Amino acid sequence: MTTAPTTDRPETGAAVEQAQQEATEAEQLLAALEERVREGDEQVTADQLAGARELGRFAKLRAEAARRKADRAAADAAERQRVDRLAQAAAMTAPGGPLDTGALAATYATARDAVRAFITASETYNAAIADAARLLVAAGVPDSSTGQYPEPGALAYWGTQTLRLSDGSGISATGTGRRLAVLLDDLDTEAGEIPTGDYHTPFTRTPIREQADRTRHESPQLHLLAATDGGETP
Repeated sequence: MTTAPTTDRPETGAAVEQAQQEATEAEQLLAALEERVREGDEQVTADQLAGARELGRFAKLRAEAARRKADRAAADAAERQRVDRLAQAAAMTAPGGPLDTGALAATYATARDAVRAFITASETYNAAIADAARLLVAAGVPDSSTGQYPEPGALAYWGTQTLRLSDGSGISATGTGRRLAVLLDDLDTEAGEIPTGDYHTPFTRTPIREQADRTRHESPQLHLLAATDGGETP
């Protein structure tokens, strides 16, 4: 039987189990000696019984000490984890972190500027189709929408909205809003549906203005932050 540990054990459940096992063995030894006395075994002495009782008491104290040590270690670990979680949360809200509202507003402004540039480019593209069609009219090219088709390899036009290029391909002055709808639908598809919030209709199935009105006054108001950072009027 192990009488007492000679070195400190790690602050783990294994240390508690070891100390409890020692206490149990001490109790079993005392019980066995007492039973031998009851059976008339004269070889068992009072000193042996006293030693067994003291050993049992000491083992119980060691077991209690191990439990308390393990509890303190668990409490310390829990406190360290709590402090670490607080630090992680604070870091998330710091400048440059994932909750940096300014960084998100800047990205919002960049995306808005990019969409604005796309709208301008699309409208310029559509206007150029109309300009090209007018040049073809001035050059005497017939309007193919009447059924008069030019020779292959030549430019042609259908009204002022569609051109047939010399390589046979066609381009149209599609509405910029429709092009933007395709862009948003592509982004929604790539994202596996752009999140709109719990219990809200999927992004591409909800009118844009309805979504904007629902979100415009929620914090952070990125459109206001982006306008302020850029020195613009919201």
